[in-house]
Amino acid sequence: MRSVRFTEYGGPEVLALDDRAAEPVPGEDEVLVEVTHAGVTFADVMFRRGQIPVGLPFAPGLEAVGTVRATGSAVTGVRAGQRVAALCLGGGALSERVVAKAGLTVPLEGALAGLGSAAAAGMITNGVTAWGLVHAAARIGAGDTVLVLAAAGGVGTAVAQLAKAAGARLVIGAVGSPEKAARLTDPAYDAVTTYASLAAEVERHTGERGVDHAFDSVGGEPRTAVDKLLAPFGRHVIYGDAAQQDTQYPGNHVWFTNSALVGYNLGDVAGRDPALLRSHLESALRALAEGRLRGEPATAAPEEIAKVHTELESRASTGKYVVAW
Repeated sequence: MRSVRFTEYGGPEVLALDDRAAEPVPGEDEVLVEVTHAGVTFADVMFRRGQIPVGLPFAPGLEAVGTVRATGSAVTGVRAGQRVAALCLGGGALSERVVAKAGLTVPLEGALAGLGSAAAAGMITNGVTAWGLVHAAARIGAGDTVLVLAAAGGVGTAVAQLAKAAGARLVIGAVGSPEKAARLTDPAYDAVTTYASLAAEVERHTGERGVDHAFDSVGGEPRTAVDKLLAPFGRHVIYGDAAQQDTQYPGNHVWFTNSALVGYNLGDVAGRDPALLRSHLESALRALAEGRLRGEPATAAPEEIAKVHTELESRASTGKYVVAW
């Protein structure tokens, strides 16, 4: 079986396509999926560089679409032969076959039958995260104003789309360069700016009031800047640290500034309330099927995985990458 793996932490060059990987065997509550399409996430980058420690060797990949080939003895609701979308929190989706928890495997049937495999694979973690950010962490309502950092990424774009669908009246996207800003044309964004112009543009578009919700997976200087760009009782929603430069806040900070710090971590939700996470996955896939979420990812071959990681890590990419087996 072919599988993307790395045996040491490091740059994209440590990724290798191994054709001698062992065939996975599903446990009693798992399913075996023959993968046609697997999404590539920034979490895979963090695993590979050791920012999130994993056992080595490790096969990355959290998102798989394909056909169920076998099920564990305790599995109900999923059967062999079904086309499914699976959230593979143990990794391994960047392989020809992967095991996934049945509880995080959704049949692409009924209202979901028309979903393309590449589009569905590209929206599994992005859609779950965006749905949780908008509807659980931020709880956006009609008339709210929104700032999205890393606006050109897959999650950022999905957040903007869901925020608009939830009734936000203003969505501002922020990115790292004018070139990336020029390429960001998704209609969910009412305005796009760079981090260098962030404060001035937020003040201009909100009449110096600030935004009700700021979504931040970046860290570093943009994270510090957001602190001064929130409206009264605004929410700073943190779901990543791509810059690996966190900011420290004293407990009294939220009291003195009438603000809220809110987080969303997919793995923590999975560990403490997997049924809630499944509901987020189902909701995200329905939103994709109904057009509230949009996007066709770029498709790459397994042999191109190092190049894809280089694009993601350099923040040169826009949108989402999916590997087609």
